Amino acid sequence: MKFILLIALLMPLSLRAQEKDTLETLFALDREFVQYRLENGTYKAFAKYLAEDAVTLPPGEAPKIGLEAILRDAGDKPNTTVTWEPSAGDISDNMGYTWGLFSINTQNNDATVSKQHGKYATVWKRQINGSWKIVVDSFSLNPPPE
Repeated sequence: MKFILLIALLMPLSLRAQEKDTLETLFALDREFVQYRLENGTYKAFAKYLAEDAVTLPPGEAPKIGLEAILRDAGDKPNTTVTWEPSAGDISDNMGYTWGLFSINTQNNDATVSKQHGKYATVWKRQINGSWKIVVDSFSLNPPPE
């Protein structure tokens, strides 16, 4: 009986320790996401990191609601590389966000490189299985330098 009581008292502590993720957890996921996208393409990266009920908010377009709708338009542009790095964010229980800066580099036919820069914000939600998935992804381009 004492053994069962001890387990009952310690179990919430071990579960709480497992649930405690930090902002660095989301930063690591954000960096993992960009690397996976570089290696496997946008479609596979979105399929892996976005939740079924995710929403993307691309600039100048209507929101894309649900993973199926997002994946319909998830193609890669030829000779284009998109990279990003989280700058800040926050995490609380089962929700968190990251934001940062991104770059889009496109190799042109004349061997020059077109560069675009912008910022993004991503909302992450812990899933029932304990993994984190993106539920909202938004980005905007910075104006070109004058």
